[in-house]
Order: sequence, then C-alpha cells, then structure tokens
Amino acid sequence: MTDDISVGSDNKGDCRVTFLPAAPPEVEVKTGSPELFRAGIEEVVTETLSLFDRATGKIVVEDQGALDYVIAARVETAVRAAYPDVSPITPGGARTPTPRDRLRRTRLYAPGNNPRLLVGIELHGADCVLLDLEDSVPPAEKFAARILVKHLLATIDFPEVWVRINPLTTYGMDDLAEVMRARPHGICLPKAESAADVTALAAELARIEAAYGYNPGTTWIMAIIETSNGVLHAAEIAAADPRVAVIAFGAEDYTRDIGARRTRDALLYPRSRIVAAAAAAEIQASDTVYANLEDEAGLIAETEHIRDLGFVGKGVINPRQIGPIHRIFAPTAEEIAEAVKIVAAAKDAEERGIGAIAIGGKMIDKPVLVRAQRTLQLAERIKEELG
Repeated sequence: MTDDISVGSDNKGDCRVTFLPAAPPEVEVKTGSPELFRAGIEEVVTETLSLFDRATGKIVVEDQGALDYVIAARVETAVRAAYPDVSPITPGGARTPTPRDRLRRTRLYAPGNNPRLLVGIELHGADCVLLDLEDSVPPAEKFAARILVKHLLATIDFPEVWVRINPLTTYGMDDLAEVMRARPHGICLPKAESAADVTALAAELARIEAAYGYNPGTTWIMAIIETSNGVLHAAEIAAADPRVAVIAFGAEDYTRDIGARRTRDALLYPRSRIVAAAAAAEIQASDTVYANLEDEAGLIAETEHIRDLGFVGKGVINPRQIGPIHRIFAPTAEEIAEAVKIVAAAKDAEERGIGAIAIGGKMIDKPVLVRAQRTLQLAERIKEELG
C-alpha cells in the first residue's frame, strides 16, 4: 500500500495537502475561518479528485489562504505522488498566441514554487511574465512546481506569459510535458549554447502542439545565453528556428563561466554580440536582470546603456523595476517630435521627386529615416499597450 503523501507548505498563501490512500474516502479541511472557506475548499478538492480515474483515500487540507488553483495543484501533486501512473490533469481553455515581435521591454521573473509570490503577478504591468522552473526551484520541488505553474497558467489570462524550463538534458522534457497542457505563449530555454539546443526544443514543441491541436509554430522560444559557448554561437542560436522570438542575456552565469567580475567592460562584448545576432536574425534582444533592488540609479544607468547598445528589453526580478525600465525604453516627446519632422520631410521629398533630405541644414540619410520610423512605431505600440 502506498505511504501517506504530504505536499505544499504552511506558508501564507499556500496549503498543506496530505493524501492517505489507505484511509476511507473523505475530505477534511482545516482552516481558520471554516464558516467562510470550508465548503469552497471541499468543492475544489472534490472537483480535482474527479479528474482522476484512481484517487481513493482521505484528503486533509490545512489551508493558509491558498487560492483555488493552488489547492487544486497541491491535490494533484499529492495524488500523482501516490499513484505515479495516473494521467496528469489537462486544464481546459485556450490561450491566444501573441505576435512574434510583441513589445517586450520587461520580462518579470517569478519563482514557480512559491504561491505567495505568484499572487497577482500578472497585475504589475510587465510586458511579459516569466514563470521560472529552473534556478529558483530546488530539485526536490520541481515536480510540485511544474504542476503549480500549470494550474496558474490555466487560471490567469496573462497578456503574455513564458515558462523558463530546465535544460532538456535535466528536467526540461518533464517541464514541457506538464506546462504545455496549459498553453504558455512561449518557452524560455536556459543556457542555450548551440543551434542544436534550440532545434531540439522546437521539435518537442512541434510534437506537443500537434498532440494537443494547437496551431503549429505558435509557441515562441526565448533562448537565454549564459555561457561563453552561448555567446560565441549567438548568431546561430538566434537564427536556429522561426520560433525564436527573443535571445536574452544572463550575466551572472556568464561572468561565473569566464571568471570575470560583473562590470560594464566585462559585459560589453557579450552584449554587443547578442545584439548583433538578434538584429541579423530580425528578432529581439533582451538584457540581463539588475540584481541590486536598492540601487535604482544603477538600474537606470545600466538600462540606458543597454538601450543605446540596441537591446529592446531587460529582465526584472521585482515589480518596482518595471516603471523605470519602461520609461527609459519609451521615446521622449522631443524624440517623437524630431522623428515626425524627419518622416514628414522624407515624404515631402519623395512627393516632389527630390532625393536628398535636409532639416535645419543637416542632411538626413536612410539610416536616420529608418531610426525615426522605428521611434514612431515604438511610440504607437506603447500607446496601444496603455490602452
């Protein structure tokens, strides 16, 4: 007979679920406000258990204010730990794919094993949310974390949501098998070092999309470059597959890999190479996170620097970093006004059959015009995002 299984925690926003397979079927709820929450929790547990063909036993829920999807995830984790051969739950619903070139000034990381930190993660205004199953999740918690992330994905209508899986050579295939049941917009591949790493992920995504009837090719890939090998192969990684929408930089692992300190000079080469690779592949380049949450001036200075290098976004580890980064990536009123003048002058010259364009005595060549057009396109996209 299978031993009793206990999953979850006593932390706020979570719950501890104990499954006793040998006991008679029963749902027991322990909560601080039974008159308010017991019936609702029992309903969630009963509905979750009904999705399994074999889940006989007693379920004890010790609630600490967990949301319904957390309770469902903990129940599923306990049942599957007791009966490893039962089929995973595949949540209903659908998610509309996002454009490959969607505005992605910020990607907000959230640990996939912490219900308290996941609450309201979609409300902070980041351009995309990145649910992490890799670095922030210890090996012992990865099974429960990927189930929790799956239920969160099925519950929240994110503007855009990605899942950072583990490398395919470790836990990544298990991550994909679980979270793709709830259809994230994209998958982040950590420590990408070659085109082969990307094509292996793309092949598995194609197989899963076909199995679940998803539109083929609509799950994006963000390849995260975090090693010297990854930097040296950035161009082939960026161009490895049409699914690649973003290549991102991971500075902490990179500097550890090469034995460097994290300085602007040490990061200039990998950043420049990543930006060039992204531009050649016509995809987006997103910079690494800024780890010092108390140093807003440093965050601003680094973001201005990487914007000038050609990055279009940056990783975020705290919601309060989102505002400053968005402001830096937004064209100023002066930049917009100048771009309007340049585009108008170019249009006027074209209509009059004049090849040369000049504003205030300064000649405007094709690269300057293209930059002005991009400025106006970015301003319009930001305006659309703000509603």
